[in-house]
Amino acid sequence: MKHSHQCIRTLGLAVGLVVTLGLRAAEAGKSATPAGATLNASEAEVLLNLFQEKGLISAQDVEKARAELARRAARAAEAAAGESKIKIAKWIEGVELYGDARLRYEYRGGENGDAAGNDHLERSRWRYRLRAGARMEFTDHFRAGIRVETGPRGRSSNVTFGDDVGPWGKDSDRIHLGLLYLNWGPASWFSATAGRQENLFQVTSLVWDHDLTPEGLSEAFTCKVGRFDLFATFGQFIYDDSEPGNPFGAVGFNDAFLFVNQVGMRYHFNKDVSAQIAPVIHVYSDQDSSRGPFVGTTLANTPGINDLLVLGIPTEVKFKIGSVPARVFGDFAVNLEGKDRARAAGTPQFDDEVYAWQAGAELGSAKKKGGWSVRAFYQMSDLYALDPNLVDSDLFDSRLNMKGFVVQGSYAFTDFLSFTVTYANADRKNKSLPTGAVGDLGLPWGTSFLENYQQFQADLNLKF
Repeated sequence: MKHSHQCIRTLGLAVGLVVTLGLRAAEAGKSATPAGATLNASEAEVLLNLFQEKGLISAQDVEKARAELARRAARAAEAAAGESKIKIAKWIEGVELYGDARLRYEYRGGENGDAAGNDHLERSRWRYRLRAGARMEFTDHFRAGIRVETGPRGRSSNVTFGDDVGPWGKDSDRIHLGLLYLNWGPASWFSATAGRQENLFQVTSLVWDHDLTPEGLSEAFTCKVGRFDLFATFGQFIYDDSEPGNPFGAVGFNDAFLFVNQVGMRYHFNKDVSAQIAPVIHVYSDQDSSRGPFVGTTLANTPGINDLLVLGIPTEVKFKIGSVPARVFGDFAVNLEGKDRARAAGTPQFDDEVYAWQAGAELGSAKKKGGWSVRAFYQMSDLYALDPNLVDSDLFDSRLNMKGFVVQGSYAFTDFLSFTVTYANADRKNKSLPTGAVGDLGLPWGTSFLENYQQFQADLNLKF
């Protein structure tokens, strides 16, 4: 009997030891390397074999213990593989990484309308653009975003191949901060944003370059009433920081601000057809502090923002032709202080040059693999109608007093890779007025009287 009790105690001790070693092996598997986990399992195997040789446990018990150890080791390895090695603050609920890259060939050419003999200027360039960012979701209805990108200019993030001193220099291949903002959305119908942010306004390239990311504050309101989507967006942006504000012994200037205010609505006739109208007004403060008055003949006077109060009325109708999405769009703009702008430029006889408009159509969508789209529009802008610092820098070379058309086609090879071809053709609208001195064909070696302008772009676009 005594011998029997001793065997039972020994058996219990052995089983307990094996189980303990198994648990330790499983725990070690959560933090140790696979080699470390294999070492612990081997030690347990040695003990199992020893106990079986001494007759302390049966072969059946050994097999059961081995199976249990294998199950626990597999669970531990699975948990270790699924555990993230990146630790983030507990108030960050999610992070979305995104980006895009573009390889472009571009041709621009035009004539100097202020010179005899059809003096011609051309630029042919290979260019690239890279943008990478992160969107973060915080607790308490806060969101934030950051994006870095190539190119220092507000209206372009392009870098030109070979434009540095010497072969393959890297001076222009720099990274800049494109977005940095904090957004608060306490309700589904309201949000406020502070920082360098995406353009939240429903505008066209006639008035705004879509690459611009204004700096300041904005507030967005949305509401759905029946078939109507109602929205209102307000922006208070720092347009030009004038430093010092009041220098010793000289006349100072105040900072310039741009206040953008838009209200609009979209009406859904059915699930495939809708129409939108969204009037927007641009109000400028301290306009004389930003290199005015505007004339448009030199680099110094082209950026002037004096006498600007621009009202724009962008519109859009979406529908389908069979299963193909389509839309027609347009924009009309007028500078309500355009007459004063013309007089300040020394051309009061042209105080009616205060209007701009755009009209076009688009068919298809190139957002998914195999998708395609074709877009075409015509636009016209008077010299005193718009802010020369906001208009699109690509299609009409950052110019005003231009009229012409644009045709663009896109095809998506995959969900992330697409190809786009764009052609633009424009001419000077009023031959008695300049077109502005900035732009890729502008001064100092270009012209402020651009005519017979043509542009071709071929873009390979990658999303990631």
